[in-house]
Amino acid sequence: MLKHVKTSVLLTLGLLLILVFPTATWAHSKLETSTPAADAKLTESVQEVSLSFNENIDENLSTLKIKNAQGESVEVAEVKISQNTMLGTLSAPLPSGSYTVEWKIVGGDGHPVDGTYAFEVDAPEAEAAPETPADTEETPADTGNTQDETTPAQDTAADNTDQTAGQDHQADNTSAPEQSAGSGSTVWIVVIVIVAFVAGYFGIRASRKKK
Repeated sequence: MLKHVKTSVLLTLGLLLILVFPTATWAHSKLETSTPAADAKLTESVQEVSLSFNENIDENLSTLKIKNAQGESVEVAEVKISQNTMLGTLSAPLPSGSYTVEWKIVGGDGHPVDGTYAFEVDAPEAEAAPETPADTEETPADTGNTQDETTPAQDTAADNTDQTAGQDHQADNTSAPEQSAGSGSTVWIVVIVIVAFVAGYFGIRASRKKK
């Protein structure tokens, strides 16, 4: 009899506790699904981590971190929270190795909840592109071409100089005969004047003697 009374009392107290403190019993948020899944072994690279919870979470108070086997944080470029989903986009695909996801959220009851889980990546290494000969090799300066390109200009300048000199020489030759002709004409004029003067002089004397 006493056992039945004690059992009934305990059950009643348990129900009262559940009714009085429902939040403490059911309201805490929890992780429902994740991608990659906990303890998953992936054979392809990973660039996104997605977590889904049983209720909406606070986007300003919820965080997501990813660490490698050495405990070093992997750079997460962006974390987006939409209702009950948290999506983390990595800056670069994860190479092969073991990783741990650390999450911390604040749900509808205002209580912070955190947790961790791990997964592995065993992705094939990307094949390195075959090396191609560098196209930027320095080529020796073609001095012959430079000389060839420079020589015509020099030859042209020389030709111009020779033409100018020839023109000057022709001008000198042209003016020389003119000067010689002028000098010869002057001499002949002087001779004619002297002859006329002498002839006039002797003519005057001869006329005086006749008188």
